[in-house]
Amino acid sequence: MFANLSDVIKIPAALLIGMAISAIVLLFFYEGLHLPLIGQLINGRVANAAAAAREGYVSLAEKTTAEAKAAEMERQRNAASQALTEAAKRQVADEIAQQAKDAETDVAIADYEKKLAAANRECLADPADVDFLLKH
Repeated sequence: MFANLSDVIKIPAALLIGMAISAIVLLFFYEGLHLPLIGQLINGRVANAAAAAREGYVSLAEKTTAEAKAAEMERQRNAASQALTEAAKRQVADEIAQQAKDAETDVAIADYEKKLAAANRECLADPADVDFLLKH
């Protein structure tokens, strides 16, 4: 069938070379990869375009991050403002309640002093003692 051993090696090698050349031709001309792309790769234009695209993505990511940080700071500022407003309201309510309690205490002390005076009894504590007891 084959004349000698070299024909056995030459025929498959020729088939492989032919298939490789066909694949390269299909790759460059029919799949959209043309020879100018190879020139651009050699000159570095593709790398420069890729770097510019990445730089654009980095800028966009940094902008998005900055906007998110600003929104979070705004949210925290609003929450702090609302908490401060609520604390001020509670403080005013507590002061009003304390004033009412002090007024009740003053009325109770005045009533007790009237009862003592009606019964002809005296409080032996002078005003300084009463002031000390009220403050401590």
